[in-house]
Amino acid sequence: MFKIMTLLILFASIVGCSSKVNNTYNDLVSPDLTKTKRQAEYKTSAPTLGIAFGGGGVRGFMHLGVIKALKEANIHANVVTGVSAGSIAAVFYASGMDYQHLENTINNVEMSDVLDITLSSRGFIDGARLSDWINSQVKQSDLTQMPIPIGLVATNLSQQKSMLITKGNPGHAVQASSSIPGAFIPVENQGNVLVDGGLLDVVPVNYTRELGADVVIGVDIYCGNQAAPSIDQSGMQITFSSFRMLTCKLSEADLNSADILIQPNFDLQSDSEEEKQAAINAGYMAAKAVLPKIRHALLSQKISEL
Repeated sequence: MFKIMTLLILFASIVGCSSKVNNTYNDLVSPDLTKTKRQAEYKTSAPTLGIAFGGGGVRGFMHLGVIKALKEANIHANVVTGVSAGSIAAVFYASGMDYQHLENTINNVEMSDVLDITLSSRGFIDGARLSDWINSQVKQSDLTQMPIPIGLVATNLSQQKSMLITKGNPGHAVQASSSIPGAFIPVENQGNVLVDGGLLDVVPVNYTRELGADVVIGVDIYCGNQAAPSIDQSGMQITFSSFRMLTCKLSEADLNSADILIQPNFDLQSDSEEEKQAAINAGYMAAKAVLPKIRHALLSQKISEL
């Protein structure tokens, strides 16, 4: 994936021309309820379990393994959040899609299904194809229609802060949450410029609590397995490593606040079938390893409320 992205960046910079792309969606809404009201809205008598699916590009295949392990253990989330690649996992999970359908969907997706190369001074990937693909896979036309409460995180460049999206077209929300700056053409929503939510919230643990979760599982596929940069790395690789370090430093407090943090020990570099399956297995094994912690956290929360 790194080689593909590098070639695309070089191609776009060499061509240097611009085409008009309209990624204006005004349907995405951030909740204006207070934290207390939001928690009351989603509160149940049993401890509420939330999953925060983190960003990480092609590493997102690890989320499938995590979901598989939780399903086998009969552990189900009451609320989910997602950012960037994790927004895809969150939407599919919240839509009520059964696991076999989810597995088939993820295993069969090709880069050509979700990437639409364009020539623009604002980016070289439009993003609309990703949006259309998401909408073709789920039955709901709005996030509020999903059986599990969901929030997706984007970065609002205009207001210089992160934004939780709980209402709007699922594809539009995923596109906004996944629009990597410089690569994807940004999304405009109600006059604001939205880009990848992972800039400020690589794993949206705190937002999951704001949606009412008592116990939060954070799934980090990006920060927990960084390899130390070597002296012979290219300038582009050093740039990506620096960007990754900055993003993870900004997200440290959020990561550390998770009740259970799942960090698969695998740094996926391509979308080859072998790497994809290895990533899924890494997510599966990492989730299996913390199942006792999840059960203990849920039990402890239940006892504390008696």
